Amino acid sequence: MLRNDKIRVVVADEQPVIVLGLQTWFETRERYRVVASATVEEQLLSKLRDADGELVIVGGALGAHARPAADRFGILRKLRECAPHTPLVALIADSDPLAIRAMQRAGAHGIASTRDELKDLGRVCERVLSGVKGVISPRIAACLENERRSAQAFDPNTIYREVRLSATTLAARM
Repeated sequence: MLRNDKIRVVVADEQPVIVLGLQTWFETRERYRVVASATVEEQLLSKLRDADGELVIVGGALGAHARPAADRFGILRKLRECAPHTPLVALIADSDPLAIRAMQRAGAHGIASTRDELKDLGRVCERVLSGVKGVISPRIAACLENERRSAQAFDPNTIYREVRLSATTLAARM
């Protein structure tokens, strides 16, 4: 069944130029209508309650400067509390795998990089809207894959196996 109405989107980022770019991009798509935008956390939370959005796009750094480093993505948890059934896509500027996983744990259904092409962000949004969780853009996937490869390159068993052999050999000689 095709939708007759547009998907209501809420966009937020602490940089107004990013908010404007997201608004422009979503508004040029026939399928979407931006119903609210914000550049600060409090503004986003109040607008989200009134806007009845069907999709929230939020910059991962929104409100992070006002939080302790341990709670860098607290805005995502607040959004989950405020709108628990609304799909949430987070935009992240860095490619730190720990940050990506923290965003997923904090409630992001999808994650895209600010360096992604907008068509990749669009694909993440489409998949999240279809009910898929844990969606990541190709750039984010590449970051996680690089981390996985690095972790495989360091195999402590190889190093410690040699140490155990040396200890066993030493004990046998005594």
